[in-house]
Amino acid sequence: MRITRLKIENFRSIKNLDLTLGDTTVFIGQNNAGKTAILDAVRIVLTRRWGQRGTGFTEHDVHRPDEQGDPRTLPAVKIELVIEEPSVGAWNPDMVAALEDIMVLLPDGRNSLTLRVTCTWSEEKEAFEPAWQFLDAAGEPLPERRRATNLTGFFGYMPLFWLGALRDAADEFAPRSGHWGRLLRGVRIPDELEAEALRILAELDARIVAADPKLAQIADLIGEATRVAIGEGPGAARVNTLPMAIEEMLQRTGIVLRNENLRPWLPLGHHGQGLQSLAVIFLFQAAVLQQLAEAENPGVEAIFAIEEPEAHLHPQAARTLWERVQSLTGQKLMTTHSPYFVQQVPLRDLRLVKLRNGRTEFSYIPQRAVSSLPWTEALDGFTRGAHASKIFSKDAVTGCVAASSWFDEAMQEALANCYRREADAQAKTEAAAAFRYACRILPSGEDEAELTFHGRRVRGEIFFARRWILVEGVCEYLLIHALGRVMGWPLDDHGVSVIDFQLSGSAGIYPALGTAFQIPWHMIVDGDSKKDNFRKQILDRGFKEQDLTGRFITLTDGNDLEAELLACGHEQLLRDILHDSGVHSAQTCSVEVLRGVLDNRKTNYMSVLAARVAQDAALAARMPSQYVDLITGLRDGTV
Repeated sequence: MRITRLKIENFRSIKNLDLTLGDTTVFIGQNNAGKTAILDAVRIVLTRRWGQRGTGFTEHDVHRPDEQGDPRTLPAVKIELVIEEPSVGAWNPDMVAALEDIMVLLPDGRNSLTLRVTCTWSEEKEAFEPAWQFLDAAGEPLPERRRATNLTGFFGYMPLFWLGALRDAADEFAPRSGHWGRLLRGVRIPDELEAEALRILAELDARIVAADPKLAQIADLIGEATRVAIGEGPGAARVNTLPMAIEEMLQRTGIVLRNENLRPWLPLGHHGQGLQSLAVIFLFQAAVLQQLAEAENPGVEAIFAIEEPEAHLHPQAARTLWERVQSLTGQKLMTTHSPYFVQQVPLRDLRLVKLRNGRTEFSYIPQRAVSSLPWTEALDGFTRGAHASKIFSKDAVTGCVAASSWFDEAMQEALANCYRREADAQAKTEAAAAFRYACRILPSGEDEAELTFHGRRVRGEIFFARRWILVEGVCEYLLIHALGRVMGWPLDDHGVSVIDFQLSGSAGIYPALGTAFQIPWHMIVDGDSKKDNFRKQILDRGFKEQDLTGRFITLTDGNDLEAELLACGHEQLLRDILHDSGVHSAQTCSVEVLRGVLDNRKTNYMSVLAARVAQDAALAARMPSQYVDLITGLRDGTV
């Protein structure tokens, strides 16, 4: 069983969240935004046994809108886990039979479970008191008898494995730790091997003790303690250098590693933090596999809650770790701050968590969008087309048309054409247009492939930003960052990512992603013929002209960046920069030739120009007004 929906109310920084979860869900965002709170909500619900190990909640878990709020009188903490069968008959029949009393049958024939845990202040007990409730189809609590019967069984089918961000290899590999200790306790040694091992240990111990008479003398002296303490005999003591039992030997088991064949073997604690952290993750996996193998109930699926799996790892290791985590068989819920880890995560698995006005919010790309258009026989024929079949399907719950990606205007017209014979054909045409607009944020398979190939360099970083500025290339990237610095508003300090979209994908995909993740964006492009193509790419996704107002900015009509700089009066400055870089004809060539040289040496001239702009406010003020006005507006909060 896997959690398909998580609802949280009045928990820490969370006033109200309704999250859809997939097989893998990765929470990203700034520090202290609420990512850990989301994982802790799941952890508290699935690992606590109320009445045996405390309530799981404290007064600090109650959402306080301001510092004056009294947790005892504020609204109750409420956490709901919704668990739905992925398809009819997918769940193990024995599991369904065992939990039948707390299951609900959905309209489409799938089974589901809803568990609600609330925590309120009890005046009688003077403590925060939790309550368990399994809910019926109407969201009302099932009778107490049915809930109590299956509580223990429910936990058996949903084991949760949690790994925190602050993991210490010394603690994790201690004999009494949850994972390492459990693995050691599961080791079984054949009786014959145990007897042989103990015989060899005893012989080796005797030889070690006999090697130096001082050890025997020490033992004789300590042996006197038995006579003094007990007083009934001489007693005896001996020095023991090796384990006396197999269990004792296993308790001393540790991990030794070496980096290369010629390097020495060293205990794990003598290696770097990155290797230690990675070893803990592999230990975590080994312990989970053993525990699942020991599970007796058929149908058991693990849920993993892992905070910052990439902690202490270098970029390549962080990227590789994604494959390791994905190999875990079960539902994965993770947090991360690593752009290198995020580079590997499918876009629809990301949940961007933000803190706004003291409350945790989130944004994401849904798996699909559902329209108000009913599925008809005409749609059966329409979706036999290769392209349409990749986009459209029938929603099992509503019976309406659903889409898994954006589609262009031609596909919108073809969809509307399926309803041309109906009485409300015009209304259906308008609904198809509204549906296309809603789908503009859904990436296609081609978008994912393009961003994986072209956009990997920026893909991780940009989802941690508060705002995007989209530009054509590296020259604009350098100039905008220089303007931010000289104007006292460094872009990195204010969470602004500059994306050179031509080198990292296309003009259409980033406005769609920004809209889906609620990241404000602006795009500045040259005034040449390419601007029309860039605008068309955005509109083709389903955006409207009004969506581009104030966001899509162009240089003077007909000008690229070099022409705009010349028009701003920087001809001599550009000639000087080129001449100093080795282009000796720069001082005497015609303006047309100069433009050609600038175009061929874009990065060279702009790296010098941007460095000067960053140090000279007067020069910055004479840069193209489109760039200056945008940075000024962002700094002053007017755009």
